[in-house]
Amino acid sequence: MARSPSGDPIVRTDREGQHAMAVFARDVLSVSSAREWVTRFLTEHDVTAPVSVDAALVLSELVTNALRHGLGDIVTFGSVDDAEVRLSVTDSGDELPDMLPTSPDRIGGLGLHVVGRVADHWGVAPFPGGKTVWATFDLGRG
Repeated sequence: MARSPSGDPIVRTDREGQHAMAVFARDVLSVSSAREWVTRFLTEHDVTAPVSVDAALVLSELVTNALRHGLGDIVTFGSVDDAEVRLSVTDSGDELPDMLPTSPDRIGGLGLHVVGRVADHWGVAPFPGGKTVWATFDLGRG
């Protein structure tokens, strides 16, 4: 179960608060909950609005993809250091993300294009039974 008895996502942080993990249920409301969670986390670390807004957008795209194409609970991770914000989304589905060519005749399928344009770096780390999609944001960017 990915929610506490109150219905909120399960959240864990390290002692210093630089790394946090939140587990979300397979529910469409988890997209906005993940966006709210990462925004709070980044605000606590004084991450500037341009970076935190971009990070929240990318996380919502990755959580949406995990809902649409993955299985099981959605595990998100965020960390902040002196140089960058790093986010990741892990799910249990074997299907790897695929950046589809853009097409004016198709609805959807643009999430990874958004991730590629907004994040400074991103990638996929497959493992047996699932994958982690990650993205980084340089704190020194304008």
